[in-house]
Amino acid sequence: MISPDIIDILACPATHRKLRPLPAEKLELLNVRIRAGRAIYVNGDKIEEPIDAALITDKDTLIYPIDDGIPTLLVERGIAARQLLDP
Repeated sequence: MISPDIIDILACPATHRKLRPLPAEKLELLNVRIRAGRAIYVNGDKIEEPIDAALITDKDTLIYPIDDGIPTLLVERGIAARQLLDP
């Protein structure tokens, strides 16, 4: 995982809000949707592979995957957190 000191200086590129680690239960919900083929990035591309870790904005609006310990802080690769609420 990323050092808390690093997380403290990161911000969402779209909203400029603070980020925090995505809780395990939300990560699992997201991965269930990914495996079912029902999760997309902000740009509309389907998410093909489960995610090992992610960051979420402090207002729970956008999720950013962490790949090999590096957060993917690109707006088009953000994931709308509202997808976790959809049935």
